[in-house]
Amino acid sequence: MSSSTENNVAGMTGWKPAGSPAARPSAPAPPPGPVRPPTTSRERKPALAALALLLIAAGVLASVYLQMQAGNRVGVIQVTRHVAQGQQITDADISEAMVAQDSSINYVTWSQRGQLSQYTAETDLVPGTLLIGQMLNSSPAADGNLMTFAVSLTASQYPPSLGVGDTVSAYYVGTQPGTTGGADVTLLLATSVRIVELPGDNGSSNSAGVFEISVDKADAANLLTASQEGNLVFTTGANGVASTHASAAPSAGGNGSAPGGTASAGN
Repeated sequence: MSSSTENNVAGMTGWKPAGSPAARPSAPAPPPGPVRPPTTSRERKPALAALALLLIAAGVLASVYLQMQAGNRVGVIQVTRHVAQGQQITDADISEAMVAQDSSINYVTWSQRGQLSQYTAETDLVPGTLLIGQMLNSSPAADGNLMTFAVSLTASQYPPSLGVGDTVSAYYVGTQPGTTGGADVTLLLATSVRIVELPGDNGSSNSAGVFEISVDKADAANLLTASQEGNLVFTTGANGVASTHASAAPSAGGNGSAPGGTASAGN
């Protein structure tokens, strides 16, 4: 054995086998995990849970009720255009509306609309009205040439005993149309003016009353003009204008009939 080899063996230095247990640096320790803070136990609230269940049950019941109501609805006739009293209701005046069935209300159903030709309106019907049997009667339809509108009269221009359904004559009492000054004249405007609605029904509280009347279309313009000028007078009975308030009407003729000078509005 050479001297160098001996020195290496004696001093335990120099080359070492690869698998010798040499000192190695230790690996760093992993960081500690997050620490969960202590928590208090949740407080149970049975009252809130019971309330939630109650609300859910109420919602289910409401849904079932609405579905049942939807199944018990029926198509009825709804008026879409104004229909005057005494007029026949046509298909153009109505539409279908769905309502809940109610045995206490005598609705005219949509399936019965074909029978409307046998009836007329018992009263004025306004748009939006749901038709019921009491609004119809079997009287013949009024003349299609009639027109319904409102006129304004003072208390001295109509008999105080007028009622709905009465028929009156209409006169122009005032200065000759188209002239200025001169004596008043009395002109017959119409002989068959039917009272549809009285001033009290319109809620009027002043001395001028608003009447709803039905008259032939040919006479409507003259009545409207006379009303706007304050010269329209309604009369009943055989004495013509003399049967109205004395302050509004000229004296009657000596024979007690319509006053002299009465003429047609067209003359």
